[in-house]
Parts: sequence; C-alpha cells; structure tokens
Amino acid sequence: MATEIERKFRVVAMESVALPPGIPIDQGYLSSEEPTVRVRTKGEHAFLTLKYMDENPADGEAIRHAEFEYEIPMEDARELLARAKARLTKTRHVFANGVELDVFHGQLTGFIMAEFESPDGAQPPAIAGITWREVTNDRRYSNSWMARNGIPTD
Repeated sequence: MATEIERKFRVVAMESVALPPGIPIDQGYLSSEEPTVRVRTKGEHAFLTLKYMDENPADGEAIRHAEFEYEIPMEDARELLARAKARLTKTRHVFANGVELDVFHGQLTGFIMAEFESPDGAQPPAIAGITWREVTNDRRYSNSWMARNGIPTD
C-alpha cells in the first residue's frame, strides 16, 4: 500500500507555456463511494486503483489517500471502462519539478488541473506562465466528482 499525499490546483490562466510531452489517460469509475474504484489506461498500460481517504484535511493541508494500484491487462481495462458509471479523458503533462498538468477532453474540454504529490504535502514550485488557485479541499475537483457532474462552477 502507498499513501498518496497531494495538492490540487485549478489552472486559471496559461501564457506561452512549453508543455512537456503528454500521455493520454482514459479513466472510469466503477465506484465513487469509499473506496473509490478507478480503472485507467495510461498510454500502453492499464491500472485498477482503490483509494481510501485517510482523513479530511483541514484548510491549507494536503489530501492523504491510502492507494492500492495494480497493473491489469489492457483488454480487462477496456471491458471495465465500458462498464464504468462515470468516465473522463485527459492528457497528462509532467514537468521536471514534479507538477502534473492534466488537460481534460470530452465533456470537460477547456478545463486544466495541476496536481503535486510530495511526501510532506508541500506546496508545488511555480511554473512560469501558469496561474492557478488551490482547490485541494474542494471535493468537487476530484476526478470522480467531475466525471459524474462536469466542471465545477465557482
């Protein structure tokens, strides 16, 4: 088991940013309740993931999840994606400093989210040309919520 400690940010502006190469992600949710059960294709690989919220973070704190992730055959992933209750697609760009930028497609086209994982819940390093605001403690910005409900309105 791994513990995922992350912060989430809604990208509100991008100017002349050279994005690193992206990897396509197709993910679906078999359950959005505790635990969240997700199936994902990520490039040529596929994964089944169970996530448990370890605690409800206080404002300003990172999210902590117990995460169990297993690589599965691509054929199984495609079958599970077809059965998913909610689904989304995105392209993930990972910067050298560890910031992950997700550019969403389909029903979430136009939405961009940044995530940063660290062992201590630290704030991410800034990226020139990207303006974001933290949404870590707003559950409407979880991928499972957005897959079911669309882009949150502020």
